[in-house]
Amino acid sequence: MIAEPYQHVEGFLPPADVASFRRLVDDHAGLLTEIHGKKGLGPRYRVIDGDQIRARMPAIESLGQERVRPLVEHFAGEPLGAFASPRRAQRVQIYSRRDQGFRWHRDGHPYVALVTLENANAGQTQFISPGLSRLLRYLIYPLYPLPQLFSLAPRSAVTCREGDLLIMRGRLTIHRGVTLAETGRRILFVYAFDRAGQKPSPLRDLIARKLNY
Repeated sequence: MIAEPYQHVEGFLPPADVASFRRLVDDHAGLLTEIHGKKGLGPRYRVIDGDQIRARMPAIESLGQERVRPLVEHFAGEPLGAFASPRRAQRVQIYSRRDQGFRWHRDGHPYVALVTLENANAGQTQFISPGLSRLLRYLIYPLYPLPQLFSLAPRSAVTCREGDLLIMRGRLTIHRGVTLAETGRRILFVYAFDRAGQKPSPLRDLIARKLNY
């Protein structure tokens, strides 16, 4: 039996919390770094990384540990810990242009959670079916410069609204983030999780740094 690739939790954050966190992000806009996609292949977005969050925005880290992780552990059916790379274990990601988003990819960590604070540009997370992802997983990086090939595969899509939580099996399921509208902004908190006690993979970390940031 193939496990469900994701769980969409609508209304995870109440409107007051969404507004409070959005003010927090806007107040720290000076921390945002523009990611252009290394070598023209990587994702494009603006980011506040985990080191900055830990030092300057601890409420985001508390949200991930106290309220998000228990739901991800329930989905996973096992204890989890934060991803071994502190810089990428938690992030604020903002997409505000049509060309911003993530290509088809697999994550270097087994689980990831996305909390949406704003989605005014019809942003989506799209998934290739779990069975097909299993067949294509060894081709994803050799064919990374040709994402249009993976776009031919059957896929599903989730559009999250303000306050929604999306939990994903990011390593097992090939997925991407897309921006569909020309204007508007999408703000996400991203939390990455490893299995408890799992040691980091130097190869996956190298790939992430080469293609991401």
